[in-house]
Amino acid sequence: MPTLTPIDLNAATVPFNRFFQRGVGSCHAYLTLREDFREHVRLAQKEIGFGGIRFHGIFSDQVGIVQNGDEADGARLNFQNATKIYEFFVAQGMKPFVELGFMPTRLASGTQTIFDYRGNVTPPKDPAQWARLVRRFVRHLKDHFGIAEVLTWHFEVWNEPDLIGAFWTGTMEDYFQLYAEAARAVKSVDGRLRVGGPATSKTMWVPQLLAFCAEQRVPLDFISTHHYCVDAALVEGVSDGPMFYRGVKAMREDAERVRAQIAASAFPNAELHFTEWNSSPAHEDVYGKDTAFTAAFALQTLKEVSGVVDSYMWWTVSDIFEESGLSIRPFTGKYGFMNQHGIKKPVFHAFRWLARLYDQEIPLDHTSARATRSTAGDVRILAWNLPEVIETNLGGGDWKTTGAMRADRFVLKGLHGRYRVRVWTVDDERGNALHAWRALGSPDYPKAGELAAMRAAAVPHCLRDEVIDCDGELTLAQELVPCALVCWELDRA
Repeated sequence: MPTLTPIDLNAATVPFNRFFQRGVGSCHAYLTLREDFREHVRLAQKEIGFGGIRFHGIFSDQVGIVQNGDEADGARLNFQNATKIYEFFVAQGMKPFVELGFMPTRLASGTQTIFDYRGNVTPPKDPAQWARLVRRFVRHLKDHFGIAEVLTWHFEVWNEPDLIGAFWTGTMEDYFQLYAEAARAVKSVDGRLRVGGPATSKTMWVPQLLAFCAEQRVPLDFISTHHYCVDAALVEGVSDGPMFYRGVKAMREDAERVRAQIAASAFPNAELHFTEWNSSPAHEDVYGKDTAFTAAFALQTLKEVSGVVDSYMWWTVSDIFEESGLSIRPFTGKYGFMNQHGIKKPVFHAFRWLARLYDQEIPLDHTSARATRSTAGDVRILAWNLPEVIETNLGGGDWKTTGAMRADRFVLKGLHGRYRVRVWTVDDERGNALHAWRALGSPDYPKAGELAAMRAAAVPHCLRDEVIDCDGELTLAQELVPCALVCWELDRA
């Protein structure tokens, strides 16, 4: 039976919340100097438009901030590459969400590293030198970009220190001391600059950091943390174990829990930023990252958490990504909106269509659709069909899901005049470069013609394009297979 949803274009609206556009993630800092990566960022900015960018490793050795040789008060510092990195993003209209890490080798207390690019994850051997590095770095940014610009940035201390032995070799208390030194160093440059953390996985350590900062009078302007829908138990005191699909509702529960923790703290007005999220943290999860399922999952999650968080940063913008090495095939389950060749995945279209919705949202009695209107009377509607997950496969195979065809009927009331009506869809076969790559025989090194075929296949399929006259009411009907997305655009002709 069709899902019948009335849309009264004269009804009261609410502002469309663009929290999902306030930032996006990327791989490590030095990689962002690659021109092919920058082309991917330009494409994302042109068609989606993100307000900020976050990445690991600005202090890692490849960037070259900490040099051999000494100055009067510590190691010689060089901000040439760091400046080039941030200049590019600022030129794209993006505000850096500056992650302060990892530890430069000269300042590190140990040798343990993470990822193929070998980010050092040990505490500083001299906290004063860590504070000096942060202070000099932030002062350089202020002097180069101007305080008015840098006041619009955020400074986040480290990445996922709760994953002790992976991203951090110290204790929670060691991280809090690292945080305190960094936060005070940032504020010493200008007290108005925003600093926060703990940038933890699985929403961990938030109450503890809030309490520590209150007790020790340490600055804290925002809480940042991460979560994924496929993960081990997100309960404090439970060790990591087998990963399982928690469901989209759990994503909202995570966000609400952290928001409540902030509200109950000495920092009730602190911002809340989820600086990483995706379907799963597994690097080889093709189904969870590269298919139409990813797009439907993203849209459903964004509807669930809207109004709870200040920003929600998809991890990541591109499959040019080196944590476990670069992709060895066109589609390997990395996190990006587009693959290493710049070919758009279905999730790219989900974000693009969401970004193209108008600023006036019409509340709907529909769990998996959104409708907006412009001041000129144009209308955009987005719907999706997210199946239920039975079993995941994080090694590259398809997940087991269950879902049925859904027939949507949107009855628009108050629509008068001539309109151009366009309807677009993306699903497992249409607007889907992964499907096209597999049909080509899954070549590891596609030739120019194969790349062209994949790019053509990645374009959303147009179901309807016609001009009609409306006399007050219009019904839009469409069947959505599981994992399908459908976008309606009604523009005054």
